[in-house]
Amino acid sequence: MADLGRLRERVLDLEHERSRWRRLRLSRELLQPRIDRDRALLAERERAYAAEQAHVDRLHGIGVARLRAMLDGTLDERRVEELAQAQEAAARVEEIQARLATLALEADRLDGDIALLGDPETAYQEALSDLVLASRARGHLGGRSTRGTAEEVVDPEEVLGWAERRQRQISQRAEVDVVLPVARQLVAELERVHRRIPVVAAGIEASVSMADPHGGLYWFDGLRAVRRQVAAADEVVGHLRDELAASDLPEVAVPDLADFPAGDGRFFDPLSAEDLTARVDEAVAWAADRLAAAQALVEELVDLRTRLVDA
Repeated sequence: MADLGRLRERVLDLEHERSRWRRLRLSRELLQPRIDRDRALLAERERAYAAEQAHVDRLHGIGVARLRAMLDGTLDERRVEELAQAQEAAARVEEIQARLATLALEADRLDGDIALLGDPETAYQEALSDLVLASRARGHLGGRSTRGTAEEVVDPEEVLGWAERRQRQISQRAEVDVVLPVARQLVAELERVHRRIPVVAAGIEASVSMADPHGGLYWFDGLRAVRRQVAAADEVVGHLRDELAASDLPEVAVPDLADFPAGDGRFFDPLSAEDLTARVDEAVAWAADRLAAAQALVEELVDLRTRLVDA
């Protein structure tokens, strides 16, 4: 029977190793944008240096620029000035090259450290699974695992509870990473609805006040287009609910989009359109409420992911 004490120590060692691996990966990810920016800056400074050096070459070679400078007596002065500008440009190139070399050394060091650690994530989860199985077996047999002295007795139920909590947290973090993008997509869809409805409402109000049937019909079509946007958002809601149902995440409130204020199908008469105006006002309030609910859902998922950051 596997010793629970040794298994738990193995898990804790791997947890420390995994934390270091994650910190190294984060440092490497944060370093790459700096390298990319400096590479782009280097290309820009090399182009500037090439342009300055071309000016120097024209004044030293045979050509129109040198001839004009000789005729107006400014050749030596122009040579000194252009050479100084070229040297300054070269110094800027060397500065960014030195910085890139330092960043490259740091990137190589991080890559080497990450490679030496291998895949501690997989090793950690395998060790955690072994600890769970051993704890269940020990508890089933009614045994207790000891390490050395009686003061170091390991309670299988306590170890099992701790290990299973860790497994659940790891699973939940992976599930949040799946669900969160869908929730953010829902917010984006509802933001489009929220931006569009007030435009339609203003158009309908203007058409009604001007007794303009053509403008009223135009905005009535605009309201139909909004309903199509709501239908697209409702598809995202369905996807989100499916993902949540398949997960082990705590229950969260998903906004219901099925009750979007609908038209009654009657012909739009701008002379008696108070009911339509009222429905549009209701739709404005509806969109603001559902957008706020979707944003709250995203915040709740982000908060949950923050609590699971070490999982």
